[in-house]
Amino acid sequence: MLYLLLLLIVAGALLFTRLPVVPTYAGRTIENAGHMPLFFLITLAVMYVLREWRPFKNAHYHGTWLYVIAGLAGLGAGFLSEVIQRPLKRDASWEDVFADAVGAVCALAVYALFDGTARFRRSRRVVAAVVVIICATIYLTPIVNMARAYLHRNAQFPVLADFHSPVELFWTVSLGVRREIVDGALNIDFVADQFPGLSFHEPVPDWRPYKSLLIDLENPAAESLTLGVRVHEIGHGREYNDRYNRHFEIAPGERTVLRIALEDIRNGPRTRAMNMQRVSDITLFRIKNSGSRQLRLYGMRLE
Repeated sequence: MLYLLLLLIVAGALLFTRLPVVPTYAGRTIENAGHMPLFFLITLAVMYVLREWRPFKNAHYHGTWLYVIAGLAGLGAGFLSEVIQRPLKRDASWEDVFADAVGAVCALAVYALFDGTARFRRSRRVVAAVVVIICATIYLTPIVNMARAYLHRNAQFPVLADFHSPVELFWTVSLGVRREIVDGALNIDFVADQFPGLSFHEPVPDWRPYKSLLIDLENPAAESLTLGVRVHEIGHGREYNDRYNRHFEIAPGERTVLRIALEDIRNGPRTRAMNMQRVSDITLFRIKNSGSRQLRLYGMRLE
């Protein structure tokens, strides 16, 4: 019982405390990774508490209702924790509810594997083992993807994007666009009317040894494209005058390489010099509501 109370206290503290999580891909992944093990432990603790309760010492109840009630308790606690976060203006999401549920289900399966008091057939234990493996796979997949994305990003630098691997998409955020990698290039369809674009987050941040940013792109449409390029660094960029902004006219059917001097990017903010050791975002976006709604991006690199 003490173990369960301690876990509930920890869970409650996490609801009301903002953790100092760095706003990066790694930070978000690690923060989200905490859901599954927490509700795994809570559900497991509920099972151990319930099995000592007199009604559950009956073999029939132990083998049936123990799992049902513990599972519902874990799932309910996960759902309730997200509901509570809404008025607290925290990042409540169905994705977190799913992660909490995976933790609860995994706890039930692990308990079933080692439950010596219940008369489980071997086939049921095999099913429990499979469930544990599935839950572990669901839990580890985002962490493995994160590690692959960082290794890929670091290995190809000073290439910032080349679209020969779907891993590239982990670093992109769509802003009113559809995007798809086709034959080593990124096809972008501008869907929204107001400044649709694509943001590339977290390039290797130290650009000081280089002189230029090169963007290899094509306008495949029969209309011209007015393309905006925005660059900012960590902790800045929300204000238009506090970042680098430039517009380019891309003719119909034209493929070109935009060459932007990094000195111009450094001097982009109106009242200061950009910190070229902390570059955090490159955004390509459509300026005008008229004209081409397509862009084909072959790559970006520093030189």
